[in-house]
Amino acid sequence: MTLTTANGINGDGNLPRPSPDSVLGRRPQELEDNVLGQGPRKKACMQDPLIHHGRHFGRTIHAFCRIHGIINNGIIIQDELDTTGQLTKFTEDQKHHYKLFKQLLETQNVPYLKDTIFLASLERLQEISDMLHKGASGARADDTKGLKGPILEWITPKGQDSLVPPLLRNVKIDRGFYHERTGFLLCPTGLQWSDLE
Repeated sequence: MTLTTANGINGDGNLPRPSPDSVLGRRPQELEDNVLGQGPRKKACMQDPLIHHGRHFGRTIHAFCRIHGIINNGIIIQDELDTTGQLTKFTEDQKHHYKLFKQLLETQNVPYLKDTIFLASLERLQEISDMLHKGASGARADDTKGLKGPILEWITPKGQDSLVPPLLRNVKIDRGFYHERTGFLLCPTGLQWSDLE
């Protein structure tokens, strides 16, 4: 007979062997072949065409805009243009929104986008604009992430190998007004960075 202590260890110092039924449900019944190989390839994940188009729109047409507002304003202005044939009652900003809307629709990536937007319900319009916005936001994040390292090379004075104190490429917390060189570059032109007052 083996004695078991309060922490589950047998008197001989070994853990008790669990029963086959108690080990995380069902145990494997068959041996797998080729366990030393790499395993199955991960399937390529297909990106939604709307997200892809949102990335393109955010990089090439307009990086910072509310796409849902552009779509809503564009539909309203297009309806007015279809009925009256003129855009005279709209402000210059609204006409600019309409121009962005037309650029959003003129794509080869998502050929059905124009028909979908004009026939969609309000919920579907929100889904479409969310996907486009997700793509534009992702493009901005990728672009700013790629700038952290090159900015360090750009702001390092000629003849110096690195900044003193050094800035890490992947950390932004010690930049800005916390660092002598970045603070100097951010200082407004009317003020002197070296003047403490």
